[in-house]
Amino acid sequence: MPMATPLPHPLIRQLQDFGQASERYVDAVSGHNHMHRTDMNALSAIMAHERAGHAPAPTEIGRELHLSSPATTALLDRLERSGHLSRGRHESDRRRVTLHLTEKAYADGRRMFAPLARMLMQALESYSPDQLDLIHRFMADATAAVDAATAQGTAAEGDAPYKTAQNGAI
Repeated sequence: MPMATPLPHPLIRQLQDFGQASERYVDAVSGHNHMHRTDMNALSAIMAHERAGHAPAPTEIGRELHLSSPATTALLDRLERSGHLSRGRHESDRRRVTLHLTEKAYADGRRMFAPLARMLMQALESYSPDQLDLIHRFMADATAAVDAATAQGTAAEGDAPYKTAQNGAI
């Protein structure tokens, strides 16, 4: 008789549901704004680099999004044509191209994600500061766990987890 697989903690299911709901939201607003999902992912990645204090190079964004060099170039060309991205030169190495979000990218992002931000803020209003601190800690720990599992999976199997997900086998 096969062993029963233990059910995941209910929070795991809720995190999966939240992730899927978030994906549906991004798909809906990106489609409504005539943008590709990859465009949204690239803008988010560039924004994360800017928040960390540096402008990324095209190769960094391509690597983070698992895109080939030609696909990365096509993506960046599309974002530049739409007015969401500008390319510049690195301060100390003029040969290096850097990517920068434009004010249009930030304005469009605020417009697209303001409804979600309002709803999430409303959801948080019913929690005490101590509860919010605990939720904050949990979300940071959960994000770190996902990042660690991603690194472990890609180190053990190359890019297999990503390729499997892309092929729909997961």
